[in-house]
Amino acid sequence: MTSTDCSFENYNEISEFENKAGQISLSVFNSKSRSWVPYFVYLPPNWSKEKKYPLVLFMHGQGGDETTFNKYVKADQINEWILDAKIEPVVIAGVRGDNNRDNVQWFTPENESLIAGDGLGEFVKYCQANFNAGNKKNSISIEGHSRGAAGAIHYYLKYSGLFASVVAMGYVSDYTLPANKQLVLDNLKLLKDQEIPLRLEIGTEDSFVLTKNRRCIYDLHDFLSDLELKHEFEILHGVEHRFDYFWQYYTEEGLQNGLRHLIFHENARNRLKK
Repeated sequence: MTSTDCSFENYNEISEFENKAGQISLSVFNSKSRSWVPYFVYLPPNWSKEKKYPLVLFMHGQGGDETTFNKYVKADQINEWILDAKIEPVVIAGVRGDNNRDNVQWFTPENESLIAGDGLGEFVKYCQANFNAGNKKNSISIEGHSRGAAGAIHYYLKYSGLFASVVAMGYVSDYTLPANKQLVLDNLKLLKDQEIPLRLEIGTEDSFVLTKNRRCIYDLHDFLSDLELKHEFEILHGVEHRFDYFWQYYTEEGLQNGLRHLIFHENARNRLKK
């Protein structure tokens, strides 16, 4: 399939991925809910269709698309972490949240059908079939930034137990807070029983917090704490709202935050194996 068939950018539908190991590739897949959907996929070094891999789903923010991850994260960086045995081989993938990049809402019925519909969404099943990723129980995690963070939190709260772990960066979508609080109350017992690891991050220099007083991540943290629902919450010094500031941030111990996220997901998967 060529770009003229789906009226997107100059993408071809990739059907063979054997020569894409250690790379970030851009392609499209055909879904029932949204027709042709652009996506990216990172495949680890020495990727083989014969091996099974964990899957991390990435949800971009408003104004972003399937190129956001590739724009700020280098495949060689993740390759090095894997080859140095800092993390196990992992597949990372994500779709464009909406063709109107200013109208991205990850919790729409169409996007829910891609991520979590009927137990597992269309895109998850596509990753299972084409990349052999996310096929094992408790092997799928979510990373989200900005509106993608709102989406990641939505899936954590609504589909507790479907995903092994969730990281939400720069959650500033205040208008989603009432619905997310209600999801917490609706599913509180299951959320406590499952104890799925959730990590929330916000930067000290986030412009939405500083200039628009967006407080939803702080309010959600307080709400979860009052209900004694376990989660991690960290304020990252010097970090602005952009995704790359979160990913490239270094901890006081000298650990890059992107690597810390992938270790966080791996630890969650290992915990659930026990």
